[in-house]
Amino acid sequence: MATSEPTPPQGATDPERPPVSAFFSIPDALTPSLTPAIVHLKRDFNQAVPLSVDATLQTRFGTFPHSSFISLPPGSQVRASPSYPDPRDQRKRKRNSDDQPAATGFVHVLAPTAELWTSSLPHRTQVVYTPDSSYILHRLGVKPGSQVIEAGAGSGSFTHAAARAAYCGYPDGRDGLGWNGEKKGKVWSFEFHAERAKKLREEIANHGLNGIVRITHKDVCAEGFLVFEEEGETISPAANAVFLDLPAPWLAIPHLTRTEQSALDPEAEVRICTFSPCIEQVTRTCATLRQYGWVDVQTVELSHQRLEVRRQVPRGYDDGAGPRSIAEALTRLKGVNDFREQRKDLQVALSAGEEANFQGLGFKKGNGRKMWGNGEEGRLTSRQEPDLKSHTSFLTFAILPREWTEEQEKEAADKGEDKGVVGEKERRWKGQEVESNRARKKRERAEKKLAEEGEDKKGNGQAESSEDAVKMEIDG
Repeated sequence: MATSEPTPPQGATDPERPPVSAFFSIPDALTPSLTPAIVHLKRDFNQAVPLSVDATLQTRFGTFPHSSFISLPPGSQVRASPSYPDPRDQRKRKRNSDDQPAATGFVHVLAPTAELWTSSLPHRTQVVYTPDSSYILHRLGVKPGSQVIEAGAGSGSFTHAAARAAYCGYPDGRDGLGWNGEKKGKVWSFEFHAERAKKLREEIANHGLNGIVRITHKDVCAEGFLVFEEEGETISPAANAVFLDLPAPWLAIPHLTRTEQSALDPEAEVRICTFSPCIEQVTRTCATLRQYGWVDVQTVELSHQRLEVRRQVPRGYDDGAGPRSIAEALTRLKGVNDFREQRKDLQVALSAGEEANFQGLGFKKGNGRKMWGNGEEGRLTSRQEPDLKSHTSFLTFAILPREWTEEQEKEAADKGEDKGVVGEKERRWKGQEVESNRARKKRERAEKKLAEEGEDKKGNGQAESSEDAVKMEIDG
């Protein structure tokens, strides 16, 4: 029976396909788009700005027309356009010139990433920040092609990070990765709040993540994780990674089992993470996970502390620095005394009407201290933040092993492939020792040796019986 090649979906061969999201591929130059550019104003203060030709960005550092951002490569520094003070503030300023523009500052314009988007998010809900999301994705084993369930999308912080981790091409082939019929990585995101789900759909569409992220307005604690199409078709995410950011995750866990209509991947193990701020929630979640067959349950709390790396340039005496050694202190003291003598001689010369050569404060630069104004660099130093970041949530991880039938289990045991799999230690605890390869070979050698010895004894017995028969015939 001939099989036909898989055909791409509608739009995969359309030359006017939408571009690849800037969250996946950094553009060479910024263009007007609904996908925002990230304007870096100062440390820990970013602003997401969808670029438009006629729009203007007003900041404390000045006025920035969007046209000054367009066509620049990401990472460029942009100076504010010369602007005039507000007429209401004219009375507070000295009017030296009517045409004198106000002082201007600068900003940096960046391409969007999941981390920069998180730092610029409006706090619609509690945000999953980068230290947590990166650790969660690592523990869940999310990789290109993974199917991820996210319950409690909120502001979409984790949604963008998970989409980037699972991304291996658009279903319509717009990124040039081709269409070979394989399943592309996808994030199945569920949100209970209707307004937040609507807002998140708009952001996902504007950011070019359609096809990679699917937003569903649904109460997963009551209705589960299956997705219902308008035509009445039921779709299973077939997920191999689950992230629950819910007030009561233990109510959603019963829907994450391997039943006939399961939302989980039936051919692989599934990893789960719950995000809970209270230890009471963690206790109930762990009990429910064990009740429904999840194993290797662990709870982790992350404490984030940032290291600040700076280049330290030694200060001179003009900057308020003191001597660093006794020799340097003596040199400075000698310079001070010389300065006093020069000043006394100057006063005497001026009173007598004579000319005097006064070196002034030259001793400060002739003290033997190494100068750093000739292009030399200082040393790199690192400093920890004085305080740890406050607690966010407890992260509870667990694994749901792949289910095997009794026939598959017996076949794996006969082949010796059950070593290191789930259930091996449990069999040992129950007294059912699992025979190692070395012990099996030793047993087979012993059985073979016994069989050979038995054949030798049987042959010797037959020979003795024949000799006895011959003797009886002779005697007769």
